[in-house]
Amino acid sequence: MDYNQAAEVFLSAVKKKGKAEIINRFNNYSHGEQLVLGYLYKEAGKEVVPSAIAKYTHTSTARIATILNNLEDKHMITREISRTDRRKILVAITDKGRRTAEEAKMAACTNLARVFEEMGEERTQSFIENFKLFLEIGMKNAQEQKEKEEEKNA
Repeated sequence: MDYNQAAEVFLSAVKKKGKAEIINRFNNYSHGEQLVLGYLYKEAGKEVVPSAIAKYTHTSTARIATILNNLEDKHMITREISRTDRRKILVAITDKGRRTAEEAKMAACTNLARVFEEMGEERTQSFIENFKLFLEIGMKNAQEQKEKEEEKNA
């Protein structure tokens, strides 16, 4: 198998008009405000600081600050100074933020379920297993590349 050709075919399929919209919809759920809301929803009741959100999302603290400002303006989160350590700002999801996170997750699941239903059980299971493997290998390769770059720059 020519893996370079396979990569080109894959990238062409993803870039085709209409197909990119599907990728963008998925990215909207897994990036930015939605990703932050999802994290805060999952961590509800725990003390969450902006740096933990940045680490979880692999985003800069400056970008997280902007996202938190937007979410606070929309009344989806609150920020307050920690009572035990006044240097810390604690972030919490509001009821409105919780509803928004739940609705986004339900919409994403509904859309995926419709696609999976058309694919059928066997193809769906195979796709999920293969996609997990794809992501694992991609993450491993990205980490190796990052380490090589760090060695080169050291």
